[in-house]
Amino acid sequence: MINDIEMLNSILQNAEMGCQGVKSVRKRVKSTQVDALLSEQLVRYGKIYHCANNMLRNRGAEIKHINPVTKTMTRIAADRDLKRDPSPSHAAEMMIKGNTMGVNKMSRRLREYDKSDSNITLLAKKMLDTEEEHIGQLKAFL
Repeated sequence: MINDIEMLNSILQNAEMGCQGVKSVRKRVKSTQVDALLSEQLVRYGKIYHCANNMLRNRGAEIKHINPVTKTMTRIAADRDLKRDPSPSHAAEMMIKGNTMGVNKMSRRLREYDKSDSNITLLAKKMLDTEEEHIGQLKAFL
């Protein structure tokens, strides 16, 4: 079982990774429709990130961010892949893969969480729902 702090850090990292992925893809995407959707998704990730961050700070807990190397690798991979194929469908496919990884990780963490704080459980479910909704939105571009 994982505790409140571990769950909040998982949510924070998931949202942080979502932000990183969106920013990396937005730099290269040519479609204004895809860019507009990604912009909306970035705002949603940002809100979840800030909520988890505030909850961690209020508890006086250590905030564990994504490893800087992981962030850099994400940016480099997105640049490389979108140089090769900058189409809206490829950008959507890349984002769907990232969202799917987020869904898998958050689902696993929710199962492991002791659910001692209903607000944290709600935030984790919101993160999961957000990832799933993003996948649905992006499918329109495949």
